[in-house]
Amino acid sequence: MKILGYDYELVEEEDDDGATGRAHISKQLIRIAPNQHKQQKESTVLHEIIEALAYHLHLELPSDQHKVIMPLEAALYQVLVDAGVDLSPLTKEIRAKKK
Repeated sequence: MKILGYDYELVEEEDDDGATGRAHISKQLIRIAPNQHKQQKESTVLHEIIEALAYHLHLELPSDQHKVIMPLEAALYQVLVDAGVDLSPLTKEIRAKKK
C-alpha cells in the first residue's frame, strides 16, 4: 500500500500488547491483528493510515495522539461507509506473517 509515495507492507499478525493494529513507520510496516471482523480490519487499516499520514505530514498531534486519531478514524470510517464507499480494497494487501 502506498501512503504519500511510501510503500507500506500490511501483515496480519498478533501484537505483543494485544493491539488490533500497529504502524511501524521506520519499517514501513502495518501490522493487523488476525481474527477481526471485516469491518474491524478496514477500520484498523484506516486508523494506521492516519497515523502514517500524521507522521509523514509532520502534523503536530499531542503526545497521546490516539486521543485525536481514534475519534477521527471512527468518524471518517462511518462517513465513508454511509456514503457507500467500499473500503475492502484497504485490506486486500494484507498478507499472513511469514513463518
